[in-house]
Amino acid sequence: MFRGGLFALLLAVSAGPATADLSVFVASVGFDEEANLDNGVGAGVRWGKSSSIIGGETSLMVARPSRTGRLGSESTTAIFYDARLMVNIPTGTVMAPFLGIGLGAITVLSTDLPSTNDRTDAAQAALSALADTQTNRAFSYGGGARYALNEKLSLRVDIRRYSVFSVTALAKDALKDQILNEIEGEIGVEVPEGAADQFLNNSTEDKTVAHNEFSIGINISF
Repeated sequence: MFRGGLFALLLAVSAGPATADLSVFVASVGFDEEANLDNGVGAGVRWGKSSSIIGGETSLMVARPSRTGRLGSESTTAIFYDARLMVNIPTGTVMAPFLGIGLGAITVLSTDLPSTNDRTDAAQAALSALADTQTNRAFSYGGGARYALNEKLSLRVDIRRYSVFSVTALAKDALKDQILNEIEGEIGVEVPEGAADQFLNNSTEDKTVAHNEFSIGINISF
């Protein structure tokens, strides 16, 4: 029944003129070391009118990198969202290359919370996770190609680079923990509350980092 329904959907998609595009994809995401994030895999969806010569689309991707936290390497979640201007290069063949630029944001959530049976600890962990969430503006550019399987279906490969602005806060927590451990653990001096944050704010500068995406997926034209 499932295969029959899927076949019926593909037949419906393949009929009539194309007015919109939808693609689903999986990706390998390379994160900049300055952001304290390791490389990870992602998955997402794109929608819009991206197959015309001049078109546009919106893209949403969720990636699962890891980063160094208080407990060592911890998993986290990065959400990529942007709107893009697309330029397709007509070749008259089944291979159709394209270029695209976009503007959006990348949100990095707190590391995954450890399980606990203590309600107070769980509440504090949830508040800490909310405070650790970071959202930064991003400019993206790249290109790729579509390989037509039929009139409505095509394989799509993308290579994209994201320039992310003002991401100092992504690595502040790890640096703060390191400072507190060295001062309080090794020297035995208690650091006043807020002093480490003030030091980091005064001694660090905003940085622009770059993330890379390689993705492959299926594009459907409706």
